[in-house]
Amino acid sequence: MSKVTIKKSVVNTIYLVAFLTSVHYAFVVYINSSFIEPFIGKGQIGLIYVLASIFTILVIPKLSAVLERFGQFITVLVVLLFDLAAMLGLAFVSSPFASQTVSFKISDSIARVASLNTLSNYLPVIVIVSFLIFQIAITLNRILIDIYLEEFSRKNQTGGDRGELLTAMNLAFVLAPVIVGYLIDGTNQGFWKVYLISALFILVSICVVVIELHHVKDVTYHSPPFLKTLKKILGDKNIYSIYVSNFLLEFFYAWMVIYTPIYLNEVAGFNWQQIGVIFSVMLTAFVILELPLGKIADKYLGEKEILTAGYIIAAVSTSAITFVTSKSLVIWTLVLFTTRVGASAIEVMNETYFFKKVRATDSDIISFFRNASPLAYIIGPAIASGLIYFIDYKYLFLVLGFVMLYGVRFSLSIKDTL
Repeated sequence: MSKVTIKKSVVNTIYLVAFLTSVHYAFVVYINSSFIEPFIGKGQIGLIYVLASIFTILVIPKLSAVLERFGQFITVLVVLLFDLAAMLGLAFVSSPFASQTVSFKISDSIARVASLNTLSNYLPVIVIVSFLIFQIAITLNRILIDIYLEEFSRKNQTGGDRGELLTAMNLAFVLAPVIVGYLIDGTNQGFWKVYLISALFILVSICVVVIELHHVKDVTYHSPPFLKTLKKILGDKNIYSIYVSNFLLEFFYAWMVIYTPIYLNEVAGFNWQQIGVIFSVMLTAFVILELPLGKIADKYLGEKEILTAGYIIAAVSTSAITFVTSKSLVIWTLVLFTTRVGASAIEVMNETYFFKKVRATDSDIISFFRNASPLAYIIGPAIASGLIYFIDYKYLFLVLGFVMLYGVRFSLSIKDTL
């Protein structure tokens, strides 16, 4: 088998693993906040995301050293096994067996867990620990996929390769919400089905990795001190600007993932089946746009222009959510779809530009780039949790719109690669 054929086979396997892990993530990402809320309360929901992000940020700098010692294959396998354990933990807590020991009381403004016996006292602990492991694992999974793809991707087609990867990942997000909406019934007692299916996709991912990636040789990983990596990033204006751009996008995702489902369910009054439809249509923007935009950035137009347009669209459409008073499914779908048109342009340009600037051996810089997500999940929910005490829920989206508009400053500061 030729080197080109082997490389293409590995890339296709990476896309498959990315798709499977994304299905796993897509199944649970929009329901986690609603499931966890009864255990810790609405006011603290943002804080659990903050805690998960703190742990993730502490783990990420250690990843390069772990890769040096154990290699990519073992590291990926262990991370996926932890992810599987987390999903099984959440599936257990939300299962009919656990529901015999815990009763949920959910209303528009109050959600609490009533402990009925000794086992039920441990359920919140299992939920919190499992959620923390999941949040850490999903970020590490993304970094490890990045490193694999960067090693085998075509240097003159970074936008196309990244567009293909993102399309594979985002296809999962289009399919999952509708299924999830029908798995969770009107009494919010179907969460266990979602977590169990999510666990099955991780199990399949583990099988694919074991069969297809065990033979892939590791590159030489860089694991310099954190401050040296930070200095390197701060010293390169382009990498610094695209890092900030990535952080702002992850900040956007953090607010949207945590607060949009709750807002649609409790304020706008949509049920989970309707929310599933809204999210599925909304997320088609990523599948439709990211691959062609990546190829356009490779051949015809620089990243700067597309990135700037993305920020403007995201800023205007996100701010508009504040002023939507209609209960129309179509109007809400259209508004949220437009927010993702902007986000998809930002995402693929961030990925394309950054990975044109680094190599697979730059695992320290890649890891730092990916810490934008947990960092955003610290700062975003912390700010939102504070704002909720002073402003109406709907104004969170107006604030977020102004945050996205600020991204134009950084999109205009990068130097196009064309």
